[in-house]
Amino acid sequence: MARHLEIQLASAPASARVVDSAETAARAAAEERGRAAGQALGEARALAGAVQRLDEAVAEFQSAREIADRAVAADAASLAVSIAREILRVEISAGRYDLERIVRESLQASGAGRAECVVHLHPRDLDRLQGIAFRSATRLEGDPEVALGDVHVSTARGTIVRDVDAALAAVTERLREDLG
Repeated sequence: MARHLEIQLASAPASARVVDSAETAARAAAEERGRAAGQALGEARALAGAVQRLDEAVAEFQSAREIADRAVAADAASLAVSIAREILRVEISAGRYDLERIVRESLQASGAGRAECVVHLHPRDLDRLQGIAFRSATRLEGDPEVALGDVHVSTARGTIVRDVDAALAAVTERLREDLG
């Protein structure tokens, strides 16, 4: 049984073609395959973009983590030096430091040998060294400008300064270099 279809057109067609149902089905199948291929391509491109954005996010996270690690290390070093400074102040104020050893090491570092030299100390440190023998050409002098625990050795070749604050500053600088 043939079906009859009536179509009204506003103007005469330039051409017309009769399509059978097998051709229509083939065209529909081709369109479906094209749509599926396009969807698969779009999904692949979206996935590739998502992977790229994920890789970029991981790289940014790693960079931020490295920066944070360096900041934590710098803060920890700064805190350690601050703690050391406070401990040294307490210990020096309490007189718990080996002043004789500090003076002898300073004399050795001066390179004066047996030549004349003057060791400048805080007056309280000078009192602590009364009765301790040093080289015959070594003279100990009190100097209120020298901080407790510090030792300044003056020789003909120059002056050696053993200063707690300068030592802490050197440690701080070394830590900055090592962390930088």
